[in-house]
Amino acid sequence: MKKSFLTMTAVLMLVALIAMILLSVRQASAIPSFSREHGLKCSDCHAGFPLLNEFGMEFKQRGFRLPDEDGKYPWEHKSLPVSVIGIMQYLNAHEDDPVTKARLSSTNKVEIEEIELMAAGTAAPKVGFLAEFAQEVAEGGTFGNEQIWMQFSDLIPASVLNLRAGRMLNEQYYLSQKRRLTFQRYLAPVTFNVTGAELNGFWSGFRYAAGVVNDEREEGVNAPTVNLDKKFQGFYSWTTYTWWDHIIGIRYINTKANSDQPSPIIDGRTRQQLDATLNLRFARGQILLGYFHNWDIGGVNGQDRRNYLVEGILEALPEKLFLDARYEIQDTGPAPGSPNNPMRANGTLVTAHASYYVTANIRAVAEFTKVRGEGLDVQRIGESNAVATGSQERYLIGIHFAF
Repeated sequence: MKKSFLTMTAVLMLVALIAMILLSVRQASAIPSFSREHGLKCSDCHAGFPLLNEFGMEFKQRGFRLPDEDGKYPWEHKSLPVSVIGIMQYLNAHEDDPVTKARLSSTNKVEIEEIELMAAGTAAPKVGFLAEFAQEVAEGGTFGNEQIWMQFSDLIPASVLNLRAGRMLNEQYYLSQKRRLTFQRYLAPVTFNVTGAELNGFWSGFRYAAGVVNDEREEGVNAPTVNLDKKFQGFYSWTTYTWWDHIIGIRYINTKANSDQPSPIIDGRTRQQLDATLNLRFARGQILLGYFHNWDIGGVNGQDRRNYLVEGILEALPEKLFLDARYEIQDTGPAPGSPNNPMRANGTLVTAHASYYVTANIRAVAEFTKVRGEGLDVQRIGESNAVATGSQERYLIGIHFAF
């Protein structure tokens, strides 16, 4: 049943890709739903799809409205506010023992990484919405909801204060798992799926948000079980300031968490995170710097983790060729005497990436990633704790499209 479903998904993806290419040749601007509705080019909102530029960040925080527009009812839209996004790739990855250089495991395959269906726009004047459903096909995931929220804008006019509620992302708009340029995910904890309510807005160079959401506790597999009757116990806040096109941001997260590594479960202990980020933007590129500090992670008292991130992006050919290089460090400290230590996850990640935009909505990707450390297993090959220290490499070519 599962295999036949995946086969059907692959066939549909290929058909959709062919249709999208034929359409994009005739009208490259007809992507995705925002371009069709507002007559915008991709470059109006993106510094290379899927990265957002300043106008794109403002457009999203306005609840998908252009400046001085209130928004429309669904029957007033020019087209259905629906987009399809997908990633297909060929990868060659392996893990070696860093001491003996012996090959521990390897993989070589073509796969559909992800398929996503997104509907977004305005449901009424000053009421925006987003519904996003996705399947991480390569990881054997199911097709399900990733985001679904509504935003009531202009509680204070000009989007100085908006109210957003539903399942959404807690992230900085310029540093996002969903809108990264590389296929390789960030090792740092940049994005969280949360369910609750958020006040957000922007004013005079400041962009800000504060939310009250469900906590991170989940059912455990060992007794005693976790009591999930009261989950509305998490909150977060972040703010950014833009100065001469450069952005500095800070975020704080406070949530309840539990650990099941290995037992017994610790239910309801607070996990906290504080991070600071800097986005230096230039005419033909940008530099991202990030520091992320977690403590009491997994609900374990005294368990802390620090992540460091440096990323550089260069627009080598205007609107055609983008180069990306990223270096990350993750350092997890031990919690002496605790039976609930999450598995150690220390190491480094290096990614080199190139994106060539065949059209504004289709990019061809070539990428190399090397991971060295313990307990990371970001390449999904081998066992994460099979050796004390491992070295993983991945070579990848792929296609990313939206229509």
